[in-house]
Amino acid sequence: MIVAGELLILTREHHSALSLANKCVNAVKAKDEVEVQILCEKISENFEMDFSEHFETEESTIFAFLSEKSDDLAQLCNQLTLEHQQLYKMASELTNNSEYLEKFGKLLKSHARLENRELFPNIDLLSPKQRREILNSSAKHASATIYE
Repeated sequence: MIVAGELLILTREHHSALSLANKCVNAVKAKDEVEVQILCEKISENFEMDFSEHFETEESTIFAFLSEKSDDLAQLCNQLTLEHQQLYKMASELTNNSEYLEKFGKLLKSHARLENRELFPNIDLLSPKQRREILNSSAKHASATIYE
């Protein structure tokens, strides 16, 4: 799959998100209680800070622009916005609820894949100005690598 240049930073950040999601699911499946606890603490402390600029870029540019293109895209963007909120909530509760780690990991994974596979291919519907706004917004932040 060819990724539009405007989406390279966000796609790279999705790679980090997928890596984190896999660590969450794998730690739970391996019954590695130490790794589960470490991940829960790191995510609970850092997730919102690490992903807020990424989510803000998506919501204020891509979601806003594509929502105007069709009802289906508006519905998809609404779903993705709700998932951002769910991820924030789940992340903030992980310290005291490590049993949510696998569910958090699975949601993060499906969320990033949905954006990559279903939303991002629609970038061609946007004007050059809108595409530049996406690039400028995403270029203002770099992906967090504390989970790597």
